[in-house]
Amino acid sequence: MQENGGEPRRDAGQDGEETPALFLEPELVSSSVPPPPEPYRPMRRGRLTLLVAAAAVLGVLAGAGAGYQVQRDRKPTPLPPLGAAAPVQPTGAAPAQPAPKPADDRNAVYAGNLIELLLPTPKGAEQRERGWLTQAAVADKFYDPASAFSDLGEHGFQRAVTARWSVGKTSRVETEVSLTQYRDDTTPYTSEVLSGSEYSDGTHQSYGTPVPGTTDGEVRPSAEPYDEAGGLKVYVGEGFARMGNIFVEVFVSGLHPVSRNAVMSVITKQLERL
Repeated sequence: MQENGGEPRRDAGQDGEETPALFLEPELVSSSVPPPPEPYRPMRRGRLTLLVAAAAVLGVLAGAGAGYQVQRDRKPTPLPPLGAAAPVQPTGAAPAQPAPKPADDRNAVYAGNLIELLLPTPKGAEQRERGWLTQAAVADKFYDPASAFSDLGEHGFQRAVTARWSVGKTSRVETEVSLTQYRDDTTPYTSEVLSGSEYSDGTHQSYGTPVPGTTDGEVRPSAEPYDEAGGLKVYVGEGFARMGNIFVEVFVSGLHPVSRNAVMSVITKQLERL
């Protein structure tokens, strides 16, 4: 209560002193009101994926265990009897086998006398040359003999042979066959020589025809003639192939154009001999 002066009333205590009036604070939170809900937090994607994967694994394991239990309780199914009698091992020694032919061993053939693998001179033809070729003689067939000589030595040149014969007198046709063997121990250089052949200049030989039975053999008939001394014009057809580590070269030249069949006939016979 307030008096006329507007001051709050103070009650006297036992000692006559005025005691201040008590001020009571209201309750902050009532126990009967529920707390507000927490905000929604979605589950992280990694955790959700892990739970799905774990559930899938558990499902597979449960299915496998149930299937194993079912199969275990079943009685085994008997197998059908064999349709034929068991083989009987013959007694005694095996029959004698014929000795292998040397021609069946390609390594033995290629390691033998290379001259014997050359195509023989045909009947009625005049043999001009038959023998071994040195590394320098093989290098002379290239446009740059010095570089070719170094490459031959670096890439395993082993040996080479050649044979040359001619047919006719006035209109003579000359044929040359060469076999060059490489070691091919580390790299297949024989195939590189064939694919990178520098013999055809695109003018004196026509487009190539594959040699049947080979992977990269080719025959090129003559096109424009070569101008020789004395105004002589010579046509040259050529063929190239490989058999193992042996590089095969065939050149057919004459005063008249050299057909594709003429070169193909020679190189085919030489490959058959190898």
